[in-house]
Amino acid sequence: MAKSQKTTTKTVKKVVPPSADAETPKKANRGGGKSQYETKILPHLAEIERYHRVGVTEAQLCAYYEVGKTQWTQYKKDHTELAEILCNAKKALKTELINRAYEVATGGTYVETTVVEYYTIKDGVKVVTGGKTTTHTRYNKPDAGMLQFLLINRFPDEFARDPHAVELRKKALELAEQGKAPSDGWEGV
Repeated sequence: MAKSQKTTTKTVKKVVPPSADAETPKKANRGGGKSQYETKILPHLAEIERYHRVGVTEAQLCAYYEVGKTQWTQYKKDHTELAEILCNAKKALKTELINRAYEVATGGTYVETTVVEYYTIKDGVKVVTGGKTTTHTRYNKPDAGMLQFLLINRFPDEFARDPHAVELRKKALELAEQGKAPSDGWEGV
């Protein structure tokens, strides 16, 4: 009887670490799809700017575009165009609000346009038979409350309700910065 022999061969692959001067291939083509930023955020940058300009918060934007707050912060760090758009929109909103507050405080005129349509219904269909447009110039009275708010908040040294309280707050902050007084417990000052 003949004996059967079993032979196995092993191939050993030697792994050599890359040298410092050798070029290593970069992760340029991973073969996958687009990143979440490219699909969820990049196509909507104009919308994001418009929404943020009218007062939508970043938390609301995260919820709307289904992006986590941590991921949103990372997107702002990695993609400067997103950070710039958000910053510029916030500045524009602030400017718009301040300008509107000044308009309310000082009063002024505005144009009010009213459009009236005349129509009849024939066989269930609305048919416009005529119309009238009227334009009126209206006057807004100055708002004393807004004027007081702006003066107190924009020029606190000159128009504070209680100038002594402002001085006490300044002194308390100076002492806290110097470490001579605790920074907490200053609610009454």
